[in-house]
Amino acid sequence: MKGVPTKILAIRSSAMGDVAMTAPVLAEVARRYPQTEIVLLTRGFYEPFFDGIPNLTFHNIDLARYHRGLKGLIRLYRELRRTYPDVGAVVDLQDKIYSKLLRKFYSFRGVRSYHIDKGRAEKKALTAMPGKGKAIRPLRTSVERYADAFREAGFDLPLVVADLSYYRQRRPVPAGLESAGRDGELWIGIAPFAQHKGKVYPMEKMREVARMLTGHYPEARIFIFGGGEEERRLAEEAARETPEGRCLSVVGRFSLREEIDLIANLDLMVSMDSSAMHMASLVGIPVVSVWGATHPYAGFLGLGQDPGDAVGLDMPCRPCSVYGHKECWRGDYACLNDLPPERVFERIAAHLDRK
Repeated sequence: MKGVPTKILAIRSSAMGDVAMTAPVLAEVARRYPQTEIVLLTRGFYEPFFDGIPNLTFHNIDLARYHRGLKGLIRLYRELRRTYPDVGAVVDLQDKIYSKLLRKFYSFRGVRSYHIDKGRAEKKALTAMPGKGKAIRPLRTSVERYADAFREAGFDLPLVVADLSYYRQRRPVPAGLESAGRDGELWIGIAPFAQHKGKVYPMEKMREVARMLTGHYPEARIFIFGGGEEERRLAEEAARETPEGRCLSVVGRFSLREEIDLIANLDLMVSMDSSAMHMASLVGIPVVSVWGATHPYAGFLGLGQDPGDAVGLDMPCRPCSVYGHKECWRGDYACLNDLPPERVFERIAAHLDRK
């Protein structure tokens, strides 16, 4: 354990699911190197992802306003230098323009930096069009890529634990849900939203999944997760379609920490390729995930999740995108629109029937 810095600056500010995936790596660094203090440059909103990790300090970044542009980054660098003058290394888990500039600033002071290898060439081949050099194979996971950056910095880390039971936590039920009851019930989360169209299962199909759930499992209670006003509206509409009290929208109702508390009390989460999957992984909850334009092979499956629970259609064009932001080159998003709700329900039932 000799030769590692006693204070490091780790950088990852987006996206939400990617930030969540850094938590198991930082926890392992903190466990194995208690003498090292980690300063995490991220959005303060994400702090609940890192509950319980010792020797971890947060520094908020605001790229939209206060730290925007070159002047803002210089201001941020000065903040960091003034607040943490003894940073011995920078571990960049973002590798975007702003983090590259921060690494450059630190290099002028002789501080070494290390950064994630995102495997861009491999991901380009994975998402290429058929006949254009497409190479479909599982790539290194994002979690292990984060760990690799720390290994390059001299931290001797084993493979990150990928056993959901290792991360299972006992957390309180959020205030206001205590009266919902729990004994004998199956609590199922559904997070039907994602940032990009290529990752969103049609809402009417997800509603059909919810109807199958309440029809086959009278003891099931469904919680719908999401964020923003439009998602709140859609979630509340979906909740009204189920038998009274069997489905509840929690969109906008709880803080991020309270949402994680609720997820930790679920029997199962159903999500897209989205942050909800990674939040469930943080607290050891199994996830049935729906995949369209993206694919688990890109390395973004939730830590510890069973690849067999990643539901998607086998199509020669899949995956066509790493993040789901590209327009469907076919124009019909068949990877999502043609996926039968029964396929999703079958994977859910396989879990619930074991309860």
